[in-house]
Amino acid sequence: MFAPQRRARCGIRDYTDLLLAHLRNIPDITEIATVSPDPMETPWGLARSVLRYAPEERRYHALGRAMNTGDIAHVQHQYFFFGGVAPHRNHARAFYAALRVPLVLTVHEIVSPEAQRSALTRHLVALANRQNFLHPAIRACIVHTEQDAQSLQALGIPADRITRIPHGTPPPCALPDAQTARQRLECQGRFVVTLFGFLSAKKGHALALEALAAMPPDTLLLLAGDRHPDDRTDYVARLKATIAQHNLTDRVRITGYLPVDEIPWVMAATDAGIAPYTQTSGSGSLANLLAYGRAVVASDIPPHREIAAASPTPLRLFRAGDAQDLARQLRTLRENVAERMALQQAALAYARSHSYARMAQETVAVYRRLLAESDHAHCH
Repeated sequence: MFAPQRRARCGIRDYTDLLLAHLRNIPDITEIATVSPDPMETPWGLARSVLRYAPEERRYHALGRAMNTGDIAHVQHQYFFFGGVAPHRNHARAFYAALRVPLVLTVHEIVSPEAQRSALTRHLVALANRQNFLHPAIRACIVHTEQDAQSLQALGIPADRITRIPHGTPPPCALPDAQTARQRLECQGRFVVTLFGFLSAKKGHALALEALAAMPPDTLLLLAGDRHPDDRTDYVARLKATIAQHNLTDRVRITGYLPVDEIPWVMAATDAGIAPYTQTSGSGSLANLLAYGRAVVASDIPPHREIAAASPTPLRLFRAGDAQDLARQLRTLRENVAERMALQQAALAYARSHSYARMAQETVAVYRRLLAESDHAHCH
């Protein structure tokens, strides 16, 4: 398994730890070794990147060779694990070239060329996607949404090489008393709305702030996360400036990074969760809200519609990009306790049926298929 190092503050690291724990419970799995990219500081500037390119190619080739000790190589794929999206920084091809065993790729993000502003950037992103997803060493891809499955097919990957496995929901810790949690977070007497996870533009924080302005004054928006370790932009600084500019400092709280033992306190204090995302490839942040049985209002983007199709539906959807509709849906939940309770029960039911244990079983089914194909090829 190729995944970020254990000490990394990374959603994919947390995801991998949970998946590995359940894979180890499956009798067919006799041993699991992990290989970490341990990314070095990416040099800024084309000239410095070129100077570092050859040593980094050799390093990634060595990481690829380390994957050949097992029957299956499984990569938890994110562009920055291989140096970034920019083709002159990305070393996925050197890694793939060293592989001699069947490779499974779990695709956690697909950057869309069409979403880029300039023709040059669109070309570079398309090149990066070919480098990362079309190498012949890749025998199977796992995605968490139908939208991502279609995106990979559009790149030219055959449908029978793509398996959709819904994102697992983590086993929750016991919730503390709600009143005690509110006292600890100093939010007594407030209607607490939580946007959980790392702070990034695609999570829709600006829309959440706009919706907050249309909510009653006692509404507290809890941004339960911190800057992603790989984020080298000024996004978080701009977010804080926007909060101050609109005089929302008393109505918004940024918790910073939450260790696992702090998450239950936030969840216990939460009246409603929100997921106003502009895009997602399956969200661990949303999975946490569902695992803790929170009532969630989410944008009606295709991945969220897939989740909302479950019966009973665990999500209340609003029109993506419409802050007034988000506020309207939240006010409905605030006033209708019975509906909020129904959503909480539906979230718990969804979490039980989409566990990491189930995801591990479906992952092993992919391994079995690849090994059977490899045995058949050797026989012929």
